[in-house]
Amino acid sequence: MSIRMTSEHTELTFHYMRVEGREETLLEFLLRRFRYLDDQEWRENINDQRIWVDGKLGRTNFKLRNNQKIVYLRPDFLEPDVDLAFDIIFEDDALIAVCKSGNLPTSPSGKYYKNTLVSLIKSQFGLKKLYTLHRLDRETSGVIIFAKRHEVAQSMAAHFRKNLVHKIYSAILSRHLPQISKTTVPEIFISLPIGQDLNSKIRIKQSVNSQGKPSHTYFREIEKMGDYSLVEVRTFSGRTHQIRVHAAHMGCSVVGDKLYGLPNDGFIRWLNEGDDYLLSQNFPLHRQLLHAVEIRFPHPVTRKETVIRSDNEKILKELKQSS
Repeated sequence: MSIRMTSEHTELTFHYMRVEGREETLLEFLLRRFRYLDDQEWRENINDQRIWVDGKLGRTNFKLRNNQKIVYLRPDFLEPDVDLAFDIIFEDDALIAVCKSGNLPTSPSGKYYKNTLVSLIKSQFGLKKLYTLHRLDRETSGVIIFAKRHEVAQSMAAHFRKNLVHKIYSAILSRHLPQISKTTVPEIFISLPIGQDLNSKIRIKQSVNSQGKPSHTYFREIEKMGDYSLVEVRTFSGRTHQIRVHAAHMGCSVVGDKLYGLPNDGFIRWLNEGDDYLLSQNFPLHRQLLHAVEIRFPHPVTRKETVIRSDNEKILKELKQSS
């Protein structure tokens, strides 16, 4: 898929590949590929001449063939507002690292194309290429690094594969960690597999289950904050939503985590009703309190150990404001 932005819309271009064993109409494909709009909304987009197939206006019942070029002129007003704040905390000829806000997607996906960290950095610094090395969830704040060149991205990818990249997070959990004795700091190491939650209709939801991939997470309590707990978290694998899944599994979900802190029907109601539903449930905060504090790795050019850090000030401020 390619993306071209104008002052009025974002032009999404991709080549259609048929799902094995079935034919699809244009409408069926759009409903499958872009799930945030329903049947009626996609019909309106087609009627408003926003969908083109091989240079011709699309029709709802048009049967698609492999490799056809589909263009969606996506109106910019569909893109939700985000917190555009980010700070450059490290930069050299090879890498750029920023500390992002807790309401900013890393890269284009779903409803977000212009309002993403990648787009903002490229625009602000006039970069034609920026290579994403890892991701943070939209609601996770903190340190994230990008490569400026392809060969640097390849070198960093090798570091990730060899487990040479080490990350530290801070999180505020909804309960205190279990304490083995009064004289030891509460800490727990979880080694449980994580994979897609097959018992949930929510496609992106993960869970601890036997069909998942090996996952290892270390939690250490830093401070008790009323009923909450500020913890340091270290990950020893890179699974989707790993910290959030393991925290929820031990009964201490990340404060503000709607996907793992609400029941499935509650999460779906929040998607449909927005923050009004959270207020009705006295659900804390508008975003999850998870913050990437540090990333440590051998520099891809100099090979020297490189440590990039932010701090917990923002995440603690958000908690105090919500209490």
